[in-house]
Amino acid sequence: MGHNEQKPSTKPLRAVVYVRISDDPEGTERGVDRQEADCRAYAAAHGWEVAAVFRENDTSAFKQRTITLPSGERVRRVVRPQFRAMLKHLVDGQAQVMIAYDLDRAVRDPRDLEDLIDAKVLGGFTVRSVTGSLRLDTDSDVAMARVLVAMANKSSADTARRVARAAKQQAIEGAWHGGRVPFGYRAEAGALLIDPVTGPLVVEMYQRVLAGDSLYRIRKDWNQRGILTTHGCAWSDRTLKMVLYNPSNKGVREYRPVMPDGSRARTSKMQVKAAWPALVDEDTWQQVSDVLDARKKARNFHQPGSGAAVRMYPFSGLIRCSLCGTAMIHRGGVYQCLQPTPGGCTRSIRSAEIAKLVEEAVLATFEQITLHPTKQRTSGSDLAARIGLAATLDQDRERLGRLDDDYYDGLIDKAMWVRQRARIAERIEATRREHAATLPEQHAGLNIDMTTVAAEWEGRTPMWQYQAASLILQSVLVHAHPADMMTAVPKRRNESTEAFHVRRDAHRAAVLARRVEFVWRA
Repeated sequence: MGHNEQKPSTKPLRAVVYVRISDDPEGTERGVDRQEADCRAYAAAHGWEVAAVFRENDTSAFKQRTITLPSGERVRRVVRPQFRAMLKHLVDGQAQVMIAYDLDRAVRDPRDLEDLIDAKVLGGFTVRSVTGSLRLDTDSDVAMARVLVAMANKSSADTARRVARAAKQQAIEGAWHGGRVPFGYRAEAGALLIDPVTGPLVVEMYQRVLAGDSLYRIRKDWNQRGILTTHGCAWSDRTLKMVLYNPSNKGVREYRPVMPDGSRARTSKMQVKAAWPALVDEDTWQQVSDVLDARKKARNFHQPGSGAAVRMYPFSGLIRCSLCGTAMIHRGGVYQCLQPTPGGCTRSIRSAEIAKLVEEAVLATFEQITLHPTKQRTSGSDLAARIGLAATLDQDRERLGRLDDDYYDGLIDKAMWVRQRARIAERIEATRREHAATLPEQHAGLNIDMTTVAAEWEGRTPMWQYQAASLILQSVLVHAHPADMMTAVPKRRNESTEAFHVRRDAHRAAVLARRVEFVWRA
């Protein structure tokens, strides 16, 4: 062998780093930064090259959400897009090692652990953690990981139950729940006190609304005076209304529990006298709320020929963004959320697709009413039936609230909660449709016969269609595009144009079904 002959060089193994932290309300990402630094040091100590880092900040590995699979099946899953992207990265052979800081940083849900195990079998990569708690080399390692994840999952469930119960107890006692301080108050020693600067501003706003000032004039005045929101942003009509509608201003503690899917309940489950002082009395708060509601109704129900703008689209005002609650504006072939605050929401959806979906749902409901024209009479028996149905709706909604409370208090398990909730929700929907079929022919003074709306719909104006739809439909919420579905469908090689259009339309319909939520009137 010659002296100049060299041995072949060995390339270092490629590693991916996964870091996660459950709670980062301030968005500083310091926790994941520390984890990444430790994981990189671990990789350097073993001679591995870090090829990619997958970060999930402020992301729970325990809380589940309801999602719809491509097959149409609705299931409960922990949604972690970066974790899924990392598994695909490893299965595709783009790295040979996965590094996490600790077992519970990587997985806290047994289903996620099984997916990681399956990916390891397919990709043949090595799994390591800085603390040494995560290894999947042998059957004993896998068995130990399953035991530890099951214990971590139970610990998270126990913590969630205790936190929910503590939050409910805080509400019962009228104590402040923490978080962002309402405008007009300041936090001191865990309690709310009236802020000497912003408190009088809130009182001023209530007085100006009662004196006839518009939100536009108040907003323009405050922005010119350099008054900022609690987020440090300029004011908008929406943020002003959020302050005015806040029950904290009248000294009321509202309790809206966190649902099992991680979302906040839309309606209040409890309202008690708060432990902090009120900025305005309850009568002033209610009068201002009534004024704002009346202004909104006047805008939404203007009559043709009144000098107001002509309505061009029947569902504008009903289609709303689920994130910020803003009515989405029809612009350039889409409905778009144009929240005016800096960094505001810009969610959009194709107008033709959602308009067709809403129209089909509205007409299907009116056709059910048309099938029962005899129920539209205003006889005493029909009135009694309508009152009875309304009482049944109220009772079922109360049962739904008690069921949620029982689950939060740990009196029933998740399987029981899901099963009973589905039954009650189905009964509520059936009762709501029956109640709608008993409404009188002339409703709300709009001179609309509900039994003939389906037949008249095609030739009516957008204003008439909007007023008719508003009789049965409260709003249409538009959610974000599902993270697990493509935003665009690429054309496949050698695929015909017709086949591509069929596949694209089916994909769009599946996305639309997951993005759009109907909120019907009782």
